Amino acid sequence: MDTILHSAQEVLGSAAVSVVDSARYIRNILDAKPSDSKLTDAQFVLKVIDVGLRHMRTKEMSLTDGFALYLKIKQHLRPDSIRDIRCIGNRLLRTKPELGKRNFSELSVAECEEWLNAAFHTNQQFKRSANEISPQAKDPKGETAHKVSASQFNKARAMLHGLFEFALRREWCDKNPIKRIERKKVVEKEIQPLKLAETKRLIKTAQNESPEYAVVAALLVYTGIRPREVRRLTWRDIDTEEKTITVRSQCSKTGGVRQVEIPPVLNRVLIAHSRELKEEKICPTDWQRRWRKIRDNSGFRGRWVQDVLRHTYASFHAKNYADLPRLQLNMGHRDLSLLRSRYVNMRGISRAEAKSFFN
Repeated sequence: MDTILHSAQEVLGSAAVSVVDSARYIRNILDAKPSDSKLTDAQFVLKVIDVGLRHMRTKEMSLTDGFALYLKIKQHLRPDSIRDIRCIGNRLLRTKPELGKRNFSELSVAECEEWLNAAFHTNQQFKRSANEISPQAKDPKGETAHKVSASQFNKARAMLHGLFEFALRREWCDKNPIKRIERKKVVEKEIQPLKLAETKRLIKTAQNESPEYAVVAALLVYTGIRPREVRRLTWRDIDTEEKTITVRSQCSKTGGVRQVEIPPVLNRVLIAHSRELKEEKICPTDWQRRWRKIRDNSGFRGRWVQDVLRHTYASFHAKNYADLPRLQLNMGHRDLSLLRSRYVNMRGISRAEAKSFFN
C-alpha cells in the first residue's frame, strides 16, 4: 500500500492536490456514470476529463469591460448611434450591476431576458429625445407607456445581440443567448396629423425666434424628412432650382440615398433665407432645445407626439396628390405597406386644406 501511495504522489508531483482529494474527484465522476454505460470506469473518467478540457474557456471577459471595448470600436458610427449604444448599455449596467461583473460565458438566456425586462418594463415612463414622444403623452390605459417600453426593449435587445456577437468573435463565449429572446410586439397607436392652422402656428413661432429656426421647422413640416436626418442636412443638399433635397447616405436612417421634392411653400422659405444663412449645416447647434421651446410656445406643451410631422406631411400629401409611390420615395420607405398601415390618415382633411398646405 505504501508503494502505491508513493507512486500516486510521484504522479501528482508538485500539484496542490492530495491523493485523497484525487480519489474523491474520481469517485464523484464515477457516481455520475450511467448504469448502462458500456465504458469501463477508467474510460469514463478519461472521457469526462477530455470533454471538460475541450470546453474549458481560455478567454474570459466581464460584461462591463467587454461593453467598454465594444463602444470603443463603434466610434466610426454616427454620433446619434454611438449615443444610443452608450445610453442603452449604461442603463442595463445600472439596472443590474451584478450582471456587469459576470463573464459573457456565464449568462443564460433567462438571465438576459430578465435583465432586459427589468431595464425596460412596461409600466415605466422613459425620458425620450427631443424629437420623440413626450413622457407626459400617456393615455389613461397606459398604451403609450407600453409602446415606448416595447420599442425600447427591442432596441436594447438589438444592441445586446450585437454585443454578444462581438464577444463571440473574440471567443469570450460560445453562444449568443440573445438570439433566443423574442422581440416584443409594438402596438401602434393611431396618430392624428396636425391641423393646417397648427402647422402654420409652428412655422410662425419659429420665425419669431429666428429665420434659421423657421427654415428647420419648415423642413420638418413640409418634407416629412426624419428629425435626425434634418439635423444632418447641409445647404449643399438643397437645390431650390430643381426643387429637391438630397438625403445623402450619411444622413439617411436606412443608409440609402433619396431625393425629396420641395413644395412651393417651402421653396419660398428656402430662397428667402438661403443668402442670409451662411452656415454649412442647416440646423443650429442649439436646435433641439429651441425646438422644444417652439413647440411649447405653439401650444403643444405636454402633448407632442413622436413622428407627428411625418404623419402630417404624409396625410396631406396623400390627400392632395393621391400618389402613394411618389410619397413613398419622399418618405424613404422600402415599400407602401408602412404608409398604408400607419402613416396616412386623411380623416378630417379636406382637398382645399391639402392644396393650401403645399401652396
